[in-house]
Amino acid sequence: MNNLNILQNFDKKFYFSKPFPYFVIEKCFPDKIYEMLFKDYTLIINYLEKKNDTKNLNNIRLQINSKNFFKEDALKKTIWYDFIKYHTSKEFLNELVNIFNDDLNIYYPKILSSFKNYNNDKNFLKVRDKINNNHKFVIDCQPGINTSVIKKSNVRGPHVDNPVEIFGGLFYLRDDNDISDGGDLEIYDSENRKIYFEGKAEVKNKRCLKKVKTYKYGKNKCIFFLNSLKTIHGISARSETNFTRNLTNFAIETYFF
Repeated sequence: MNNLNILQNFDKKFYFSKPFPYFVIEKCFPDKIYEMLFKDYTLIINYLEKKNDTKNLNNIRLQINSKNFFKEDALKKTIWYDFIKYHTSKEFLNELVNIFNDDLNIYYPKILSSFKNYNNDKNFLKVRDKINNNHKFVIDCQPGINTSVIKKSNVRGPHVDNPVEIFGGLFYLRDDNDISDGGDLEIYDSENRKIYFEGKAEVKNKRCLKKVKTYKYGKNKCIFFLNSLKTIHGISARSETNFTRNLTNFAIETYFF
């Protein structure tokens, strides 16, 4: 098994089908591998802060997509080059499909059939780009941060992801010295109520939601989910801090269904 595979410690007991299909791995990597990932992540943080002049930014999400990451010579030398290569591969996607197989068959049976029927097709999968409708599926792995917090604020309230997304994922790399509050992942249940969205798929009628679970922002932790209108999640408010909130985003999308 690839020692950079974020799913290497997955167990069925980590998986939940309600209120939507998702799983959480509290310790993704052995300590030695994680320490290497975190050490090189500081180079990514420096790159993002330098490129975006973050001095006056308050709790703003910044990230670099896979395509642009592969172009940056300084970043190619890090362990994250191999990490992203693997997590944009068909091997990684197939493992995710196997984990979510039963719920995929309930939510998106046609997509599940496409995963199986076109797996060996030359146009099955590619790294996400500006033009994505010439492949069945596109994939991305995006190291990023939320900038330091000048004034307590929310990253993002209850929402769902882009409807073209099938799977989403987050990998957290909290600094051991970060003692700030917030930035936790919150899971919501609509309990079959009618939910209305506004803006970028933000929930408008939040009173109809029930928060059922909170996962603390921590180090070496990941969550993956099957995206749908039921996949309502948000991030709790962050307190003032000079530390960034470190997270890598995973996205698998389709433009055929």
